[in-house]
Amino acid sequence: MSNSEGRIRSERSDKKIRVNSSFNKKVHEKLDRLAMACGITKTRLAAYLVELCLHNENIVNFVQDQYKDSSRFRIIPSKIDGELKFIFAEKKLKISR
Repeated sequence: MSNSEGRIRSERSDKKIRVNSSFNKKVHEKLDRLAMACGITKTRLAAYLVELCLHNENIVNFVQDQYKDSSRFRIIPSKIDGELKFIFAEKKLKISR
């Protein structure tokens, strides 16, 4: 973004991006109760749970296995310097004979 003086504003490296989620009633109640028990907001708890899942390669692979037929791509979770990184790969097509 630039202003009238020609300066460019830098973007924060820790900028948050809003993602809205819709839950069924049962999941919403569970999230609400757990958030109350932890003394945090539902939004903060939901964000924490998503982060937790995205830092666990077993969960990442499990989710991809659930949707394996609907995408030609796959994420390969790899630990590099102690941090889980995602390597984006295209699946090879199986040729039936």
